[in-house]
Amino acid sequence: MATIQDVAKHAQVGVGTVSRVLSGKGYVKEETRQRVQASIETLNYTPNEMARNLFFRKSGIVAVIVPDVAHPFFAQFVNAAEMVLCEQGYQTMICNTYYEQNYEQRYLEMLKQRRMDGIIFGAHTVLDISQYENIHLPIVALDRDLGENIPCVSVNHKTGGKMAAEELIRSGCRNVVQFVGIKEEKEVSTPSNVRHDVFEETMKQQGIRCQSLHVKWPTPDTSYYRKVSAKLLEDYPDVDGVFATDLMAMAVLQAAQLHRKRVPEDLKLITYDGTYLIELAYPRITAIIQPIDRLAKEAVHLVVDLIHGKSIQNKKIELQTVLRPGDTTMGD
Repeated sequence: MATIQDVAKHAQVGVGTVSRVLSGKGYVKEETRQRVQASIETLNYTPNEMARNLFFRKSGIVAVIVPDVAHPFFAQFVNAAEMVLCEQGYQTMICNTYYEQNYEQRYLEMLKQRRMDGIIFGAHTVLDISQYENIHLPIVALDRDLGENIPCVSVNHKTGGKMAAEELIRSGCRNVVQFVGIKEEKEVSTPSNVRHDVFEETMKQQGIRCQSLHVKWPTPDTSYYRKVSAKLLEDYPDVDGVFATDLMAMAVLQAAQLHRKRVPEDLKLITYDGTYLIELAYPRITAIIQPIDRLAKEAVHLVVDLIHGKSIQNKKIELQTVLRPGDTTMGD
């Protein structure tokens, strides 16, 4: 098996020149580059990726940090991110933080030690955000505010919240409930909170009663959602509209059927996220769709650019949500 030294000898250049050709970094004359490429092909040389990464102080690994990969939103995001990272030549380290808070600090230390090349961060941090701002290494936030120096990829939640409210208003709702995640004491701020503010404000502008109920998020615990949805219908028997994320919305739909509430005649329902999971629900739930695959693609491209030392001009990337009509709101 040919080595990098064999390639250098065959091409009559130094090992450093071969390394520059392999990495694409540093100046090499075109004539020399072609000679090295010809030697690589003649000798059928395959670079040792681990040795190459060590030489350039790269691990070839990007960490994707999420609260719980069992949650459908994060499962879909991680799956999409891993595919794009693979296309870019990187391996993915999937990191959960929901049940082990000190994991977050551990991953940051791994980044500082160059045991990973970058981080896509979508967890609910328990660290002071200055620890992210001051690290000056490739970090991209998914729907999290980690300071002005760290790029953030999200959707326009203001538009998403307004679309959800307007759909329930159009459907004739007068007494609505929205489910809002419980805020932890040290939780990082997230652009997603805006959708709840806009939803409530839009409802109140139309004289519609709007209650906000706080629930644990994110959790894939289906028994928890069933318990909360049953309590909703017991405590708010007159509710005629519900705004929630996918798992909660599906649980409310199930509870409504058990309580013999007709959907959408007695209860209208709209969900936020629009993951693959709601495709299994019947009737089909009206949804505000987040483009999860595109979020993953944008996040990966940003972190790879940072790894390559590129300057990021637009640090706040907002994609658009889309209303997908279903059978849980009133049709035209």
